[in-house]
Amino acid sequence: MTRADEFDTYEGYDAEVVRGVWALGQIVPGNDPEIWRKDEFGAWMHRAEYRNRHSEFGWEIADYGYTRRSLGIASLRPMQWQNHLDFMVAARNQAVITADGLRNARRLL
Repeated sequence: MTRADEFDTYEGYDAEVVRGVWALGQIVPGNDPEIWRKDEFGAWMHRAEYRNRHSEFGWEIADYGYTRRSLGIASLRPMQWQNHLDFMVAARNQAVITADGLRNARRLL
């Protein structure tokens, strides 16, 4: 069991939604998809680091907004926490976190 599976709800998302959103992350061959995935910008995420902003591999659920609510879970994405903040606050127009080998690094767009 991972830390993200220890609770029934997380900030309005139940455990089933969190598991479903994790499944939307990019699978990287050679890595256990239950533990490691990448977000849509190519940043590494670790399953157990859900909502951990003290980890470079922490991740959060990005909600693409009310206009896509009818899509259900398809309107949600797993996103490395810094990318999530940039996406929500800075409108993704400056830089993103992406993989640099086995680490994450900020890249200018």
